[in-house]
Order: sequence, then structure tokens, then C-alpha cells
Amino acid sequence: MRPTAKDCYSLFIKGDWGFSHTTSKLLKLEGKVEFLNKKIKASDGVDVKFNDAVVRVNSVFMEVVDSGNRLRGVPSLFGLMGGVPSALGLVVLIYFMVTKGAEIPVFAYILFAISFVIVLSVSFPIFNSLVRRELFRKTHYPMRFNRRDRKVYAWSQDMGVVTMNWDDIQFYSSQATKSQDRRGLSREEIRGYVRDSHGNMLYHLVFFKYEGLKGMKGVLEIWELVRRYMEEPDGHIQAYQVDQRLLNLDGKRESFIHSLIQATQVLADSRAVQLIFAPMVMWAGTGRIIAKWTCRVPRWPEWVEEKCRVDPNDPYVRNRHTERPLTAKEILWPLFCYLLGWAEVLAILYFCFRGYF
Repeated sequence: MRPTAKDCYSLFIKGDWGFSHTTSKLLKLEGKVEFLNKKIKASDGVDVKFNDAVVRVNSVFMEVVDSGNRLRGVPSLFGLMGGVPSALGLVVLIYFMVTKGAEIPVFAYILFAISFVIVLSVSFPIFNSLVRRELFRKTHYPMRFNRRDRKVYAWSQDMGVVTMNWDDIQFYSSQATKSQDRRGLSREEIRGYVRDSHGNMLYHLVFFKYEGLKGMKGVLEIWELVRRYMEEPDGHIQAYQVDQRLLNLDGKRESFIHSLIQATQVLADSRAVQLIFAPMVMWAGTGRIIAKWTCRVPRWPEWVEEKCRVDPNDPYVRNRHTERPLTAKEILWPLFCYLLGWAEVLAILYFCFRGYF
């Protein structure tokens, strides 16, 4: 399906790159596609893991973040780094054209006009899209997998809360082809779609994605967790027993230190790599902090909360209140990498521009 002008407006001006009507319509079954059977295990050697994707677990529902949460803040920081200088340059350009008009030759006017058109027609939509997709929106777009009524409730950027029947969703793993990998278009994710009674694609979205060295194995670990939770009698017990931390997003913004933890972990699981690439930790951490603290926390509608009501005596409840406190090591290491990254970047800038001061 070819994108229309309205779709381009939704993507580049409104920034609806997450689960939205437009992306649901434009996603295609392409690359290496392997359909997943909800009744059987996806692959041997794959265990159940949270992998920084789960917010809450209990006997009724499991709440999972959207696939873009792990890299939250990086696109918007790119947009700010490119958009702010472009906007300032545009202001300076207009200023000189207005105040120095009589002194500027015709050839320079033509160059100014070309630059003006390029900024407005190309640069502005790109930078605006990068900024709008994450800033001043929702801190994350959660999904609830309800094992009691076998429903999936998902937050959409432009459709509010969307309800899908678990049994109606066709899940499949989507990987980039070798040609796409060579062009830097790597993709390892699990998608799902729902068709209406006429066979038309009703919803199509990326359910699970893992940014890290484990690649597709990391995605399949999240999928296996959700699959067992929804399909196996003791799925809620298996989820409750997973020895990994939940995300600190249950009804609140992500804290400063948790943002740094996510920024550190998304780079690599190896501390040596995290130390070497500390400037990248600084970059990802700064963007994540800005994105999280300019957004609102999503609040589920009352009708969803009613459908997902949990027994007060449920013995399998896990949320941010039940998690053990962070240890000193868990706090100090990402903070050290973040500050080291800032120190290295400032030192590089100083040696590059010290002649101008």
C-alpha cells in the first residue's frame, strides 16, 4: 500500500512512528518471515526473560512496554541536535535577507532561497519527526496481555487504547535480509497482525523488540515469556519466578538513575564495552532523560482497569513496589559511565575549539 499525503503528514509532522493507524497500515510482511505458533515453543534453548520489557506481572495480566522503549530518547536527541542549529541558521538567514537586502547580490539571494526551501521542505520535517515521536507525548506505550479474558490491550499514539483478541493475532518473527543488513537496516523483532472478516489488515504492529547483543534470542525470550503466560496453566507462576528486574514504570516516570541504567544496558552487557563507549552512554542517557521528563505517564481507562482487576490476595503480584531496592553497584556503575562520557565529550570539544577562546 503506497503512503498517502495524510500518512506522510502523520509520520513526519505528527511523529506517529509507534503503534498508530499509519504504521499499522504501512507495515508489510517482508524480510525473513517465520510465523509463530502460540501453542508450541518458538525455539530450543530459549528461556523466559523480562529483558527490560515487563512492567507488571500478576495472575490476571502482564504489562509490557512498547518495542521502542529500549531506545527511547536517542531519535529525539538527534532531532534536537540537528533541528536547533537548523532553526538558528534559518533565523540568521532571514535576518540578513531583511536587514542587508540592498547589499546582497542576486546570486546570494538565489543561494539563500535554495537553502530556505531545503530547510523547510526536507530538514524541518525530518527533525520535527524525530523530536515529535518522543517528546511531549507518553513516557511509554504499554500493552496488557490478559490471560483471564484472553485479550490484548495496547496503547496507540493516535487511536487511544486498542483491544485485540489474543487468539486472533497472527504473530511472526521478522528479520532483515542480508541485503538490508549490508545497508544498515538490521531488524530483529516479533510482529503481529489482526485481519477483519473480509481479510483486510486491521492492526499490524511490532510487539517485541530487543536492542542488544543477544539479538533475536533476546526477542524470543520475551515472546516465550508472554506465550507461556497466555497459553500454559502455570504461565503466571513462571513469569512471577523470573530472576530479572521489572521496569520502574508502573504509574510513574522513569527515574534519573533508571534512565541511566537503561542507557547503559542497551549498549552492551559487557562492562568493558560500556566503559569504552561511555560517550554513547552519555548520549543515550541524556536523550532518554529529556524524552521521559517531557512526557506524560499513560493512564489506562477505567474500563480497562475493570477488566484487569486483580484479587488483593493474589500471591503472584510483581510490580515496582515489590522489587528489591537498587544496590550501590547498580546505581554507581551507570552513573560513573554517564559522567565519564560527559567528561570525554567535553574534553574533545575543548581540544577541538580551544583556539577560538
